[in-house]
Amino acid sequence: MRTVLAFALLLMLSSLATSAPESSQLGPYAVTFDMNTEMQYEVIPLEVGESDAATYYGLQVVTDNSTGARVVITENKELIDSTIAPQKTITVLNAAVNGFNVTSLEDTVIDGMEGYVASGVPFPQITSIPADTQIFEAVYWLDSEECECGPVSVGTTSVAISSTYPEDVTMNLINSLKIVKGEAAAAVAGEQVLPPE
Repeated sequence: MRTVLAFALLLMLSSLATSAPESSQLGPYAVTFDMNTEMQYEVIPLEVGESDAATYYGLQVVTDNSTGARVVITENKELIDSTIAPQKTITVLNAAVNGFNVTSLEDTVIDGMEGYVASGVPFPQITSIPADTQIFEAVYWLDSEECECGPVSVGTTSVAISSTYPEDVTMNLINSLKIVKGEAAAAVAGEQVLPPE
């Protein structure tokens, strides 16, 4: 009997150690994801940013000074070019400016939309970044549509994900990410509820 009780207690404790899906409300957007890791982390919503061209909503996931992730939703006030190919080039150039060599750039589906994931490591001559650091950058659009104006797409709302978590944890975040306009509780249930205007 003691063995059965001990086993049941062990199962209960192990289920508590497993992560649960995260849910955050970022302005009008409900964001859910599941990193599916036993790593300790904290989810911190960022202050809303505003410029003449866009509004920025974001959150960061933090484990320590060298391990974390960000999800940033950029809501542009006008339609802009949302074509994926040039955005990949910009990602590679931004990584290089920050000391990282992009070693992989893969098309993927994120939240049901066309996107991509880039991964990189520090250039050998960059000594200010630990050599074993690996970064991941992913981008997709919530509302990209083909444009009749040419071989391009246009949209207003992009999502950028960056991470220094291990690849499996990062891909869990990316593959489970769901962003909808509405309340977080409805998003967890799979519904899309628009906020009142």
